This record gives sequence, structure tokens and C-alpha cells, in this order.
Amino acid sequence: MTLTHLLAAAVATALAAPAFAQSPRLVMEEMMVPSEAGIEIYVRNKRPSDMTTFRPERTLLFVHGATYPAHAAFDLKLDGLSWMEYVAARGYDVYLLDLRGYGKSTRPKEMDEKPEANAPLVRGTTAVKDIGAVVDFILKRRGISRLNLMGWSWGTTLMATYTTQNASKVERLVLYAPAWIRTTPSLSRPAGALGAGLPGCPRTRRRRSSRQAGSMPGRTRPSPAIRSAPR
Repeated sequence: MTLTHLLAAAVATALAAPAFAQSPRLVMEEMMVPSEAGIEIYVRNKRPSDMTTFRPERTLLFVHGATYPAHAAFDLKLDGLSWMEYVAARGYDVYLLDLRGYGKSTRPKEMDEKPEANAPLVRGTTAVKDIGAVVDFILKRRGISRLNLMGWSWGTTLMATYTTQNASKVERLVLYAPAWIRTTPSLSRPAGALGAGLPGCPRTRRRRSSRQAGSMPGRTRPSPAIRSAPR
């Protein structure tokens, strides 16, 4: 790297620092949105404190993948700033949701039973139902007709499915680390039925141990959240 390149990088860094320091103050709201009887979805919103006008192209909803809830993925601070905050600070009204069974959303009752007692929970059709409930909540709350969607990993499948069924409600669709169609056996999961695992399998033992400790990998019991009625 030449001296000219080093000087250019130093100048760019110096210019970027004041801009970040002057980022708008953000406000956060948390709410529980009903999806169906007995199921509420945890939703978090961050936006500039002085934002008073809401537009489809400046409204974004994050949806997580199969492992971690959205609030622990998109709003995890790295070097003092989360991805959610980074987007919100640039003039966006940003939302995220935890699908049922994840994070702070309602845990289906089956999660308190033995793994082998039930089929896999929160399949795609169920998750898309939760997304639809939250999308409708945001659109009504902000008085807009569309919004941007971003899905990560399994969330890309869910968001794409929702969009094909509700294209009129989607401004733009972003697929981050999309899944693909597998044509070969999984290298990370042993053969057998999904959900319960195999007897004696370490993964199954870990799952049961986690259940006894009161949580599932990537999932926690719901904690109290500020409930807000749709506006």
C-alpha cells in the first residue's frame, strides 16, 4: 500500500468518526403481537427519536433463522453498535420479531414435553403465519401499505414464501445467506426422524439437558415485555 493510500484511508476514517458521533438518538419499543389464540410474538422497534413520517421504503422487518432469535442476532452490539441500530441510525423504522418458540415469544406447550413425544415444532407454514401477523400489525401501526423484509438463513425461505403469497405488502425483499435445496445427506445431522434425535446421541442428550435447565438451544423462556396496542 502506498503512502497516498494510507493518507486517503486516514482521512476517510477521520471524516467517518464525526459522522457516527452525530448519529441521531434512537428510541426503542417492545411489544407482544397476537398471532393466534394463546400465541404472542415478541417485536422490537428502533428508529430515530425525531422520526414522525413513516414510508414503505424506510420501514424494515428482520426475521431470523432456525438457531437464534432475532433480538439476539440483529440487535447484538458489536463494537457498541448492532446491525439493527446501524440501519435505524440511517433514517429507517426498523423492526425485528422472534418466531414462536424462540427468544421472548410464546413457547408452544409441546416444548415442555419430551422431544420424542411430538413432531418438529414451528414448521414453515406456522412461522409464515407469525410473520404475517406482525407485518399486518406494523402496516396498521404506521399507516403504510408495504414494507421491506429481510430474512436470514431459514428466514430467507420464510420471507420468500410470505412475499409470494402477499406481494402487495412487500416493498423490497432481501435474502441474506439463503438456504438451498439439498440433494445429498446432511453432514451435520445423523440419519433418523427429525425432532427427537437418536437414543444415546450426544446431540439428543444435550437437547434434553437444556430442556431440564429450562431452555432450548437458541431459545429462552419468554420474559415480560411492554405490551402496546396497535395504533
